[in-house]
Formats: sequence, C-alpha cells, structure tokens
Amino acid sequence: MSRLRWLIVPVVVLPLLWLFVSGFGRDPRAVASPLIGRAAPEWSLTTLDGGTLTSDDLAGTPYVVNFWASWCIPACVDEHPVLADAHDRHGDGLTIVGVLYQDDPTSASAFLDRYGDAGYSHVTDPGGRLAIEFGVTGPPETFFVDADGIVRAKQFGPLSAELMETRLASILPAARR
Repeated sequence: MSRLRWLIVPVVVLPLLWLFVSGFGRDPRAVASPLIGRAAPEWSLTTLDGGTLTSDDLAGTPYVVNFWASWCIPACVDEHPVLADAHDRHGDGLTIVGVLYQDDPTSASAFLDRYGDAGYSHVTDPGGRLAIEFGVTGPPETFFVDADGIVRAKQFGPLSAELMETRLASILPAARR
C-alpha cells in the first residue's frame, strides 16, 4: 500500500503543481477569441432610435463592436469616454457600434443621457444572438474589425486610451492613426 501511495503522489501532485505554476505570468484579461483572423459575424439589428444597422452597412470601413450594459458599472462608464474620443478623432474612417448586452433600451438610453451620447450607433441584441456569435462572456468586451470584415483584435474588460490606440493599430491604416 505504501508503494501505491508513492506512485499516486507524483501522478496527482505534479500535474496540479504544473497547472498552478503555469498560470502565473498569464494576463487574466488576455482571453483568446477564435474569431481573430476570421470574418466577423453578419448581423442586422435595431438601433436605440428605431433604425436598422447591419454589418453590410459597415463594409469597407474599419469598425469597432463594443458590447456594453447600463448595469456594467464602473467598467462601462470608465471606457465610455475612450470610445467617444475615438469616434470624434477618426470620424468617417472608423465606425463604432455599441451593442447592448443583456440590457433593455430604456436603461441604455438613461445611461447615455447621464454619461453622454457619444454620437455613434447603439443596437439592441434581443436574445443575445450577436453576443453568442462573437463569444462574449460579459461586458465590456470589444472587437476590432478591419475594412475587409476580418476580426483583428479583441479587448476583454474596459478600454483605456492606450489600449484603444494599440487595438486600433490593428485595423486602421498608419496614415489614419
């Protein structure tokens, strides 16, 4: 029995120790996405003002898809001015789309009234279909799509000005940055 015990200890303890040690040094915010390098999902959704916005409307222009919610405090509040600034600075060369994640339009409109309507479109995602297609686990999550419709980067968690610039570099031509 004691021989068996000495055999079980290395078989169980060593793999657990390896998992524990290998976890250090990894950024917990670096959540990989299988969409990186692939075409972004196609969609057609209703905007908060009652219009329709589709992925086809964005063809040929780099765009940012930001999944957010009015209840996502403070992270969504913190990144809201970063998205607004990117929208202001890049104008027609970049489209930003806010996608409500498990939220209702009334609460989202109240959020935008309180923290400022940044001037870009926000769409509802009934049933969370688009969030599922993008693989969203919770807000805020942001995807960066180039002019060819290919997802080039993902940000899990709130965007800072520095992170925004880094991620935009993956989709904007150098002259537009």
